[in-house]
Amino acid sequence: MKSVLLTRSLGANQETIEEISKYGLNFRYVELPLIKYKTLAFDDDILKNYSNIIITSKYAATVIAGYKLKHNVWAVGNTSKKFLEHNGLKVAYAGRNVDDLIQHFPTDLYERTIYLSSNEITQNLPNKITRHIIYNVEYLNELPLSIIKEFKNSIDFILLYSQNSAKTLIRLLNDNNLLEYLQDGLVLVISLKVANIVKPFFKNVIYCDEQNPNDIIKLLFENAKIH
Repeated sequence: MKSVLLTRSLGANQETIEEISKYGLNFRYVELPLIKYKTLAFDDDILKNYSNIIITSKYAATVIAGYKLKHNVWAVGNTSKKFLEHNGLKVAYAGRNVDDLIQHFPTDLYERTIYLSSNEITQNLPNKITRHIIYNVEYLNELPLSIIKEFKNSIDFILLYSQNSAKTLIRLLNDNNLLEYLQDGLVLVISLKVANIVKPFFKNVIYCDEQNPNDIIKLLFENAKIH
Protein backbone atom coordinates (compact mmCIF):
# COMPACT_ATOMS: atom_id res chain seq x y z
CA MET A 1 0.00 0.00 0.00
CA LYS A 2 1.30 3.45 -0.94
CA SER A 3 2.18 5.81 1.89
CA VAL A 4 1.24 9.51 2.21
CA LEU A 5 2.94 11.98 4.53
CA LEU A 6 0.47 14.51 5.99
CA THR A 7 2.11 17.67 7.32
CA ARG A 8 -0.71 19.98 8.42
CA SER A 9 -2.10 20.41 11.94
CA LEU A 10 -3.77 17.43 13.63
CA GLY A 11 -7.26 18.61 12.76
CA ALA A 12 -6.40 19.56 9.21
CA ASN A 13 -4.70 16.20 8.64
CA GLN A 14 -7.94 14.44 9.59
CA GLU A 15 -9.87 16.65 7.18
CA THR A 16 -7.38 15.75 4.45
CA ILE A 17 -7.83 12.02 5.11
CA GLU A 18 -11.60 12.45 4.83
CA GLU A 19 -11.26 14.28 1.52
CA ILE A 20 -8.84 11.70 0.11
CA SER A 21 -11.21 8.88 1.07
CA LYS A 22 -13.85 10.38 -1.25
CA TYR A 23 -11.67 9.43 -4.21
CA GLY A 24 -11.84 5.74 -3.32
CA LEU A 25 -8.11 5.23 -2.92
CA ASN A 26 -6.48 3.49 0.03
CA PHE A 27 -3.24 4.79 1.51
CA ARG A 28 -1.15 4.25 4.58
CA TYR A 29 -1.10 7.64 6.27
CA VAL A 30 1.96 8.92 8.09
CA GLU A 31 0.91 11.92 10.16
CA LEU A 32 3.50 14.56 10.98
CA PRO A 33 1.82 17.75 12.23
CA LEU A 34 4.42 20.38 11.41
CA ILE A 35 2.25 23.17 12.75
CA LYS A 36 -0.06 23.78 15.68
CA TYR A 37 -2.27 26.74 16.48
CA LYS A 38 -3.13 28.68 19.62
CA THR A 39 -6.07 31.07 19.48
CA LEU A 40 -5.46 34.31 21.36
CA ALA A 41 -7.96 36.28 23.41
CA PHE A 42 -9.89 38.38 20.93
CA ASP A 43 -12.07 41.38 21.74
CA ASP A 44 -14.23 42.01 18.70
CA ASP A 45 -14.67 45.64 19.80
CA ILE A 46 -11.42 46.25 17.92
CA LEU A 47 -13.37 45.73 14.71
CA LYS A 48 -15.82 48.58 15.23
CA ASN A 49 -13.55 51.10 13.51
CA TYR A 50 -13.34 49.00 10.34
CA SER A 51 -15.78 48.01 7.63
CA ASN A 52 -13.60 45.38 5.99
CA ILE A 53 -11.71 42.34 7.26
CA ILE A 54 -8.95 40.47 5.46
CA ILE A 55 -8.03 36.88 6.33
CA THR A 56 -5.58 34.68 4.47
CA SER A 57 -5.92 31.33 6.24
CA LYS A 58 -8.58 28.75 7.00
CA TYR A 59 -7.72 28.93 10.69
CA ALA A 60 -8.39 32.66 10.77
CA ALA A 61 -11.74 31.89 9.16
CA THR A 62 -12.60 29.45 11.97
CA VAL A 63 -11.75 32.11 14.58
CA ILE A 64 -13.97 34.86 13.16
CA ALA A 65 -16.79 32.46 12.26
CA GLY A 66 -17.80 32.44 15.91
CA TYR A 67 -18.68 36.13 15.83
CA LYS A 68 -21.76 37.76 14.31
CA LEU A 69 -19.96 40.22 12.06
CA LYS A 70 -21.48 42.56 9.49
CA HIS A 71 -18.15 43.40 7.87
CA ASN A 72 -17.17 42.62 4.32
CA VAL A 73 -14.66 39.78 4.52
CA TRP A 74 -11.89 39.43 1.94
CA ALA A 75 -10.38 35.95 2.02
CA VAL A 76 -7.93 33.64 0.30
CA GLY A 77 -9.26 30.38 -1.11
CA ASN A 78 -12.67 28.96 -1.93
CA THR A 79 -12.50 26.69 1.11
CA SER A 80 -12.44 29.68 3.45
CA LYS A 81 -15.10 31.44 1.35
CA LYS A 82 -17.53 28.54 1.61
CA PHE A 83 -16.85 28.08 5.30
CA LEU A 84 -17.44 31.76 6.08
CA GLU A 85 -20.61 31.97 4.01
CA HIS A 86 -21.91 28.80 5.66
CA ASN A 87 -21.47 30.59 8.99
CA GLY A 88 -23.39 33.65 7.84
CA LEU A 89 -20.54 36.02 6.99
CA LYS A 90 -20.44 38.12 3.85
CA VAL A 91 -17.44 37.40 1.61
CA ALA A 92 -16.70 40.28 -0.74
CA TYR A 93 -13.98 38.43 -2.63
CA ALA A 94 -11.92 35.24 -2.34
CA GLY A 95 -8.54 35.44 -4.02
CA ARG A 96 -6.56 32.53 -5.39
CA ASN A 97 -3.64 33.74 -3.25
CA VAL A 98 -2.56 36.88 -1.38
CA ASP A 99 -1.30 38.61 -4.53
CA ASP A 100 -4.62 38.04 -6.29
CA LEU A 101 -6.53 39.31 -3.26
CA ILE A 102 -4.57 42.56 -3.07
CA GLN A 103 -4.88 43.13 -6.81
CA HIS A 104 -8.66 43.06 -6.44
CA PHE A 105 -8.78 45.04 -3.19
CA PRO A 106 -9.73 48.74 -3.64
CA THR A 107 -6.98 51.06 -2.42
CA ASP A 108 -9.52 53.52 -1.03
CA LEU A 109 -10.56 50.88 1.53
CA TYR A 110 -7.09 50.38 3.03
CA GLU A 111 -7.59 52.65 6.04
CA ARG A 112 -10.98 51.07 6.82
CA THR A 113 -9.59 47.54 6.74
CA ILE A 114 -8.11 45.24 9.37
CA TYR A 115 -6.03 42.16 8.57
CA LEU A 116 -6.62 39.35 11.12
CA SER A 117 -3.61 37.07 10.99
CA SER A 118 -1.25 34.76 12.85
CA ASN A 119 1.99 35.86 14.45
CA GLU A 120 3.88 34.59 11.39
CA ILE A 121 3.01 35.58 7.83
CA THR A 122 4.86 34.98 4.59
CA GLN A 123 3.73 38.17 2.86
CA ASN A 124 3.02 41.66 4.16
CA LEU A 125 -0.05 43.61 3.09
CA PRO A 126 0.02 47.33 2.17
CA ASN A 127 1.09 49.52 5.12
CA LYS A 128 -2.19 51.41 5.43
CA ILE A 129 -4.03 48.19 6.24
CA THR A 130 -4.06 47.56 10.01
CA ARG A 131 -2.84 44.14 11.12
CA HIS A 132 -4.05 42.41 14.28
CA ILE A 133 -2.80 39.01 15.48
CA ILE A 134 -5.59 36.65 16.55
CA TYR A 135 -3.65 33.37 16.81
CA ASN A 136 -0.13 32.06 17.14
CA VAL A 137 1.47 29.30 15.10
CA GLU A 138 4.23 27.04 16.31
CA TYR A 139 6.33 24.81 14.08
CA LEU A 140 7.74 21.41 15.00
CA ASN A 141 11.29 21.42 16.38
CA GLU A 142 12.09 17.73 16.59
CA LEU A 143 11.09 14.59 14.70
CA PRO A 144 9.57 11.71 16.70
CA LEU A 145 11.58 8.48 16.49
CA SER A 146 8.59 6.70 14.96
CA ILE A 147 8.59 9.20 12.07
CA ILE A 148 12.34 8.81 11.53
CA LYS A 149 11.79 5.06 11.14
CA GLU A 150 8.98 5.71 8.65
CA PHE A 151 11.22 7.99 6.59
CA LYS A 152 13.99 5.41 6.45
CA ASN A 153 11.47 3.03 4.87
CA SER A 154 10.69 5.78 2.31
CA ILE A 155 7.46 7.67 1.68
CA ASP A 156 5.59 7.56 -1.64
CA PHE A 157 3.81 10.93 -1.46
CA ILE A 158 4.50 14.06 0.61
CA LEU A 159 1.86 16.81 0.86
CA LEU A 160 2.95 20.38 1.72
CA TYR A 161 0.56 23.30 2.12
CA SER A 162 2.68 26.32 3.08
CA GLN A 163 6.09 27.91 2.69
CA ASN A 164 6.85 27.74 6.41
CA SER A 165 5.84 24.09 6.64
CA ALA A 166 8.10 23.31 3.68
CA LYS A 167 11.03 25.09 5.35
CA THR A 168 10.32 23.29 8.61
CA LEU A 169 10.26 19.86 6.97
CA ILE A 170 13.52 20.48 5.11
CA ARG A 171 15.20 21.67 8.31
CA LEU A 172 14.06 18.57 10.20
CA LEU A 173 15.17 16.25 7.40
CA ASN A 174 18.58 17.90 7.20
CA ASP A 175 19.01 17.78 10.97
CA ASN A 176 18.42 14.03 10.91
CA ASN A 177 20.21 13.22 7.63
CA LEU A 178 17.02 11.85 6.11
CA LEU A 179 16.73 13.57 2.74
CA GLU A 180 18.38 10.71 0.87
CA TYR A 181 15.66 8.29 2.01
CA LEU A 182 12.87 10.35 0.42
CA GLN A 183 14.25 10.96 -3.04
CA ASP A 184 12.03 8.35 -4.68
CA GLY A 185 8.87 9.98 -3.32
CA LEU A 186 6.69 12.56 -5.03
CA VAL A 187 6.27 15.91 -3.28
CA LEU A 188 2.94 17.62 -3.96
CA VAL A 189 2.76 21.28 -2.91
CA ILE A 190 0.18 24.05 -2.78
CA SER A 191 1.91 26.61 -5.02
CA LEU A 192 4.91 27.51 -7.16
CA LYS A 193 6.39 29.48 -4.23
CA VAL A 194 6.40 26.35 -2.09
CA ALA A 195 7.73 24.30 -5.00
CA ASN A 196 10.69 26.65 -5.36
CA ILE A 197 11.58 26.04 -1.71
CA VAL A 198 11.63 22.25 -1.96
CA LYS A 199 12.95 21.72 -5.49
CA PRO A 200 16.63 22.03 -4.46
CA PHE A 201 16.12 19.15 -2.03
CA PHE A 202 13.81 16.71 -3.83
CA LYS A 203 13.94 15.16 -7.29
CA ASN A 204 10.18 14.92 -7.87
CA VAL A 205 8.05 17.99 -7.12
CA ILE A 206 4.72 19.09 -8.61
CA TYR A 207 2.52 22.01 -7.59
CA CYS A 208 -1.03 23.34 -7.88
CA ASP A 209 -1.80 26.22 -10.22
CA GLU A 210 -4.66 27.75 -8.23
CA GLN A 211 -3.37 27.33 -4.65
CA ASN A 212 -6.44 25.33 -3.66
CA PRO A 213 -5.95 22.65 -0.95
CA ASN A 214 -8.32 20.29 -2.75
CA ASP A 215 -6.15 20.51 -5.86
CA ILE A 216 -3.33 18.75 -3.98
CA ILE A 217 -5.71 15.86 -3.39
CA LYS A 218 -6.61 15.82 -7.08
CA LEU A 219 -2.90 15.69 -7.93
CA LEU A 220 -2.47 12.85 -5.46
CA PHE A 221 -5.34 10.95 -7.06
CA GLU A 222 -3.96 11.45 -10.58
CA ASN A 223 -0.42 10.44 -9.68
CA ALA A 224 -1.44 7.52 -7.44
CA LYS A 225 -3.11 5.94 -10.48
CA ILE A 226 0.08 6.37 -12.50
CA HIS A 227 2.40 5.07 -9.82
